[in-house]
Amino acid sequence: MRPQALLLALAVVAVLAALPLAHGQGASPWPCCDKCGVCTKSIPPQCRCQDVSPTGCNSACKSCVRSTAGFQCVDSITNFCERRCTPAA
Repeated sequence: MRPQALLLALAVVAVLAALPLAHGQGASPWPCCDKCGVCTKSIPPQCRCQDVSPTGCNSACKSCVRSTAGFQCVDSITNFCERRCTPAA
């Protein structure tokens, strides 16, 4: 394979790897959190998110709790609060 073709293929792979993978139109990849709760002091931290959804938890959530406000995933996930679900205001 020519060096130029190899370099082009590598560039395409790098661009595709940098693109976020969404679980639906306009959806943010999970796990994401807008309102971070408790995190452990371990490295990396294990965190819980305090986001509440009226429609239910993400399908990847193992412990979904229903309350009067809606549904909340109470899983402790590595770096749960690292990425926001919605853009910061």
